[in-house]
Amino acid sequence: MTRLINRTVARRIARRALQGVAALAIAGTPFAAQAAIEEVRVEARGQEESIRDIPVAITAVDAKTLQQYSMQSLSDVAAHTPSLEILRILSGTGTSISIRGVSSSAGSLGIEQSVSVIIDGVYFPQGRVINEGLFDSSQVAILKGPQALYFGKNATAGVVAITTNDPGNEFEAMARAGYEVRADQMDGEAMISVPVNDKWGFRIAAAGTKMWGGYFENTAGDTNYTTLDAANGFAATPHFNPAPADKKLPGEESWKTRLTLKATPTDNLTLRLKTSYADVLTNAPGLFELVSCPTLNGQPHRVSGAAPNQVPVPAGTGECNKDWKTGFNNEPPDIAATGGGPNPDSPGLDRFGNGQLGEMYKSFIISGDVDWDMDWADLKLVLNYHRQKNAWVGDNDGGADTSVFAQEFNTFSNYSAEARMATKFDGPVNAVFGFYYQKTHRYFEQSVHFAGAENSAAPAYERYTAYDKYSETDGETVSPYAEVKWSITDQWTLTGGARYIWETKDSYFIQPYVNPAFAGLFVEDRTLAVKQKFDDIIPEATVTWQPSPDLTIFAAYKQGYKSGGFDNGTIDSTLNTSPLDDITFDPESVEGFEAGIKTLLADGTVSIELDAFMYKYNDLQLNFFNAPIFAYQTLNGDMRTTGGELQVTWAPENVDGLTLNAALAYNDSHYTRFLAPCSGGQSIAEGCNVDLNLPLKKQDLAGAPRNLAPKWAGNMGFNYEMPFGNGFVWGLSGNMKFKSKYSLSEFIPDATQKGYVQFDAAIRFGTDDGRWTFAVIGKNLTNEYVLVGVRDAASTGGNTGTANAFRSDLTGYSLPPRTVKFELTYRY
Repeated sequence: MTRLINRTVARRIARRALQGVAALAIAGTPFAAQAAIEEVRVEARGQEESIRDIPVAITAVDAKTLQQYSMQSLSDVAAHTPSLEILRILSGTGTSISIRGVSSSAGSLGIEQSVSVIIDGVYFPQGRVINEGLFDSSQVAILKGPQALYFGKNATAGVVAITTNDPGNEFEAMARAGYEVRADQMDGEAMISVPVNDKWGFRIAAAGTKMWGGYFENTAGDTNYTTLDAANGFAATPHFNPAPADKKLPGEESWKTRLTLKATPTDNLTLRLKTSYADVLTNAPGLFELVSCPTLNGQPHRVSGAAPNQVPVPAGTGECNKDWKTGFNNEPPDIAATGGGPNPDSPGLDRFGNGQLGEMYKSFIISGDVDWDMDWADLKLVLNYHRQKNAWVGDNDGGADTSVFAQEFNTFSNYSAEARMATKFDGPVNAVFGFYYQKTHRYFEQSVHFAGAENSAAPAYERYTAYDKYSETDGETVSPYAEVKWSITDQWTLTGGARYIWETKDSYFIQPYVNPAFAGLFVEDRTLAVKQKFDDIIPEATVTWQPSPDLTIFAAYKQGYKSGGFDNGTIDSTLNTSPLDDITFDPESVEGFEAGIKTLLADGTVSIELDAFMYKYNDLQLNFFNAPIFAYQTLNGDMRTTGGELQVTWAPENVDGLTLNAALAYNDSHYTRFLAPCSGGQSIAEGCNVDLNLPLKKQDLAGAPRNLAPKWAGNMGFNYEMPFGNGFVWGLSGNMKFKSKYSLSEFIPDATQKGYVQFDAAIRFGTDDGRWTFAVIGKNLTNEYVLVGVRDAASTGGNTGTANAFRSDLTGYSLPPRTVKFELTYRY
């Protein structure tokens, strides 16, 4: 901490705080003085409770805060939550969600997240579900640590629970329009809620975005891509690739809508039905740029020759700086026009027309729940169906020349049902019984084009393909669970429970076509198939002491479990030592302890939450792409995370309308056992010194820090509201987030992000009844460049595991630069 907050940095923080105040900005709802801290209620144990009574470390973001800072995604929420980080990439599951430094790799489509995303009580396995957004939401709750008992499966690191709004007892309507300057982006949101009668009502909400520009600049120009025809003596044919017309990325367009029906036919019966649709389109999948090119002193490079005598050669045009500039080439139009193969739903490289890049996400969700409140028990039934499609066409090499490009199409469908009964006996002992069932299907296809691959003897749609691949997985989960709650005295409570998980996954993978020039590297038409079965019992126990309504002290023993699986997006390489073992992975488990204190002081004006934890993870599920030899490997490693977090909220009695908040988190998260593949071009002296006789050489990362796991992180914020003239109010808010240095990749030893400070702030003005509000919202006001992940650039780095190795170039994924948004909200 002292290395981060020294005198120089302290002066920097103070200076930037003043700069932030000058640009402050926030969006809002009705303003009112706050005499005490409002109670926040969260559903963390099967029923809605005050956050002060729940023996779980929780950070909750309410609807007002979501609107004030125009939080439209979980990435926005992470900017205000020290223990939460979001990494978004091009391939695989597309997202890695990290809590307390624990996360699963984003690069594998088959690895489900260690942090579960729950929307309205329903578990969504795929990381790209964060595309659903946070429009018309009432709350986002981050539950830290294993949450296996009440949140289905896979919540080994925690839960992000999103709650959307229901229709109320009164008519409501809202319209909001915003304009963000840097990205040249318009967005809007509208809602209408109608109580048809005293028994039922409906609510319709919609949100849309149109981005004419973006916060990334595309510097790619005209290029040529030369192919070598394997069926014609490797005759060379140049393909002209004109400079992309889109110079600003990501050019997002989106449309999202939700319909909610709610009925209360009797006083103790509630029925709810929600349907939602999301359609998101961008002109650049997975925004990344070259951020480090050490081999040629800042010049991007490619590899020439065969190991151990490879040499780096300059990669033509392109730059390697941390400046939100990248070189994304479209695909050569004549190559893209060859089509997408036998699947009519996947037009391949020409999905977006004339070789243009892009990503498409479409999703349909329908869920229903029944809540029956009887005298002796609460019964709840939740049913859900979810289907999503995702497709992209991408420039995958990271440089400004046309070198490596690919297209992908995948679908995922999920059926789930959960039934739960919680008893309400007058005696000291009560119990919860539940049953969860899920059935899933995943389809995946991808084709990769690089190194001048051409084969005129192949089908037209494969002519320029280096290799393609197809995969599917059918999954089924059966999981009963139970918990017993014993009120030993009025102050002491002991709870204990367990969940049983039984799961099967039936998968296959095949590369039906490989260009003959790459027959020595990729395996053609070999089916890798496996039917996996997993089961486990996950117990937990918690003791809670509540000597008064304003003080809760708890200690808990917890376990968590995530079943193994199959990497659908792998590569069947001749260099893989054990093909099936390299694309399957073992279950992930965790056990440990947590303790905390939650208290309300000073007549309800000060809230303090303090927690400490220690967890040991066995077989954390990870995925590695070996860029120099084009091989994927799924693997498992052991890790330990130890730390604590302090959260304080203060509403001063002598300053009406002011609320102050702060959080500080310490986390020591490192591997205890992990033999990992070496990064591209890593030398023996840099730690690549295990299994040097194998194609995939290894390094021992025991003791190395986890990625996205800073030792110190925190935030400080305020919200101030006061009357302004006759019937008007104004508000001012700000938030400072800081993190100490952290690792950007578990596989690249020296890839780190230095400690940083970011400011979000805002100002708003409107009527005191909340009828209308005008706001200006600023994020990352000091324009800090922050990376949240890096990976080896394809076809770079050579002679790995030797004394004359040369390092890969690195592509990085960054947080957005400074943005300033103007927003107008009208409510009726």
